[in-house]
Amino acid sequence: MKISLYSFSITKFPISSNPKIGNFSNLPTDIVLDIITRLPTESILDCKLVCEPWKYLVSQHPSFYQTYLTHLNHSTADSGKLNFLVFSMHTCKLYHFDLDEKHDDEETPTHRTRRINFTLPFVCHICRIIGSINGLVCLYGGNDETVCVCNPFTREYVMLPKIYRKDHYVYWSCGFGYLPATNEYKVVVLNTLMGGFDFMEVVVYTLGSGNGWRTVETLDIHLAKVYIEFERGVFVNGAVHWRDRLGGKVLAFDLTKEKFSGLLSPPPCPSILREPSGIGIGVFGGVLYYATSQRRWCDIWLLKKKTDIGDMEEQVEHEPLDWSKEFSLPCSPRIDEPLAFTKTGSVLYFSPRSIRIYDAVASTPKTLVDFTRLSLFNRIFPHKVTLLSLKELGEENVQVMQPAAIEEAGTLDLASKHLAR
Repeated sequence: MKISLYSFSITKFPISSNPKIGNFSNLPTDIVLDIITRLPTESILDCKLVCEPWKYLVSQHPSFYQTYLTHLNHSTADSGKLNFLVFSMHTCKLYHFDLDEKHDDEETPTHRTRRINFTLPFVCHICRIIGSINGLVCLYGGNDETVCVCNPFTREYVMLPKIYRKDHYVYWSCGFGYLPATNEYKVVVLNTLMGGFDFMEVVVYTLGSGNGWRTVETLDIHLAKVYIEFERGVFVNGAVHWRDRLGGKVLAFDLTKEKFSGLLSPPPCPSILREPSGIGIGVFGGVLYYATSQRRWCDIWLLKKKTDIGDMEEQVEHEPLDWSKEFSLPCSPRIDEPLAFTKTGSVLYFSPRSIRIYDAVASTPKTLVDFTRLSLFNRIFPHKVTLLSLKELGEENVQVMQPAAIEEAGTLDLASKHLAR
């Protein structure tokens, strides 16, 4: 069902005297809230200008954001639309890429790339994007190693307090995750001893808690027999994951218990030990994936529940998981990142300088967007455009960036068309 506000005035009249509202004034608050939270994000902003009661619903109603995110997640899953953030460390520019499969009979889905033009609040040549969850983006960087969380759509951002590390401890890696049961967003930073790798200190910041950075665990590297990669942590299923560079195992940090919960064995692939630099982990379809390289091909393994277990009703809370090889992609010198399945069954994936679609039946890749002439992109993240407010989460010292000017790159065709500078 498509809902639109095109017939409503956005003048600031009281709801009872606004002729465009009609019978809306007679509807219970819960019903109006349910309708408004199903609208496109841009239209919800217009609702704040219709009347004071609607402004209250969007800005202050305690159930708004949870209801809004629930509807947003359901509508996104069924819409055939995919959204991503692409970040260039080389140019310090952030881009929004969306793909829309409106019709099943279209050979190539339509897509659009837009530049989000705002100034990052720290020196950007060493800035890294850690992750994007429900519209909030976590960045790490700057000369003083600052963590910033922002919403590019609302332009709200907050600079988290400086991390005071123990003597001789330095930054190693970072992760960003969300616990829907408690509505908590957490940033996890790993620190290690300078000049050595004997211990790993874990500090956690919960947005809006007022507790600042908390040291929650110190991992004995020699005892655990792991060497955590320098790459960012990958969040999925309530935990932030890092890969062990020595043996290829996956180390999971449980965000609820705030401790490392164990090691996952790697997929049964010889190249994991032979070529440790040619593999990686990530999220595909809400599931942790493990990518392994086999010459010119990249095999994608998904972590799934085992199918050879007895009665499902008698299983314990944490069901056994195992790696399942799902598909392969033509591999560039760097491991490509699988992003999503399209409605036609093809795989959308990110190569070092382009976004492509791979048709497994025809064994042919197509380039949707070639970023070669624009800049060198090195990170891509699934992203939702939301109204999620850092102030509503309880963060203090929230600031607002200057109005973001969006540079439209237009709807691009295939590889023959490039983005202009």
